[in-house]
Amino acid sequence: MTSMKKQLRRAMLNDAGAERAKRGHPWIFRGSLLQVPACAPGDIIAFADRRGETLGWGLWSESALCIRVLSLGAHEPDQMALLRRRIEAALEARKKWCAGEECFRWVHGEGDRLPGVTADLYGDVLSLQLSAYGWYRHADEVAKIFRKVKKLSAVILRNDTKHLDKEGIPREVKPLLGEMPEKPLRVRVGDTLELVDVAGGQKTGAYLDVRHVPALVEPLYKGAEVLDCFCYQGHFTAHALKSGASRVTAIDQSEAALDRAKENLALNGLDGSRAEFRCGNAFDIMREIDAERKRYDLVIMDPPPFSPSKGQLDSARRGYKELAVRGFRRLGPGGHLVFMSCSHAFTRDMLFDVLADAARDAGAVCRVVREIHQPEDHPALLGVPETDYLKGFVMGVEE
Repeated sequence: MTSMKKQLRRAMLNDAGAERAKRGHPWIFRGSLLQVPACAPGDIIAFADRRGETLGWGLWSESALCIRVLSLGAHEPDQMALLRRRIEAALEARKKWCAGEECFRWVHGEGDRLPGVTADLYGDVLSLQLSAYGWYRHADEVAKIFRKVKKLSAVILRNDTKHLDKEGIPREVKPLLGEMPEKPLRVRVGDTLELVDVAGGQKTGAYLDVRHVPALVEPLYKGAEVLDCFCYQGHFTAHALKSGASRVTAIDQSEAALDRAKENLALNGLDGSRAEFRCGNAFDIMREIDAERKRYDLVIMDPPPFSPSKGQLDSARRGYKELAVRGFRRLGPGGHLVFMSCSHAFTRDMLFDVLADAARDAGAVCRVVREIHQPEDHPALLGVPETDYLKGFVMGVEE
């Protein structure tokens, strides 16, 4: 390739963009470009500062997030060789932190220096999301590299999220290697067995980022009346009953999810008569429970992200606060509230302040007894706050 062609295939960054890239942030946005490269979506391109010095290499996209950084420095990386090195390194880290676990996140995108790649392992089935065109166009090869690193019976592409439209990636769920499982997988998630649908379940099949949380509140279950809001397929409910809770009321808006929760209780040999499942909007059901004046020893609230972007922060504050106020009001003497947020735009300090306001409005005097963070297989990058998304608190109310 001639020198002129190389220059045309290079993105030139303004000073702010160059500084951001030098600090190691894996995202470069169009607003940081002085020169747009002449290339196709998914190509590996160099990016340089305004003096023309090559800073690094990344995958080009036609979206607002136009470059996902693969490496820094002047040397062009071999994309598939880089992929293999980094998924091997990621697996070695999981062997340390997830030893003995059947289900875990093998690759956590930017946290494992592979922006646009998310890979969750359920037994010997890999559920894979490729959200950057530069990976999607090599999907079959990507799947083969994963199977070279670890023996897998199947690799399932779970590309069914709406943001893929901006990347020009079709929404699809299909096997890349092996066969699509004919029925839900029977796997151990945390300390309980669960049926996981890798083709149609939430995210890649299950919420692996909260699988460790039930164990964090283990001392609170025995003999407790528990309210599990946004329960999905009963992960917290099963743990609570297994650990001696007297009764659990579980709420979710999906009848199918509640049916699966009941199956999961049976799968673990738990007494389903000790669980009450209520289907509907959690806000509406919490208002009904408020009217019933029922008290609980433990209330668990793990709502969906109310603020996926900064523009929705105010509505998120209102939503989180209403839930927390109702949660505090439903606690009996000495009860505990577990409250989490999975929105990166809604920071830990924002959530802390909202919960403090909610406690005051509910007339509750409480202390934080434990703080919740995303698990080790969902690593956050220092200097990249967008990767630090899961936060929560366990709060005890004074008698």
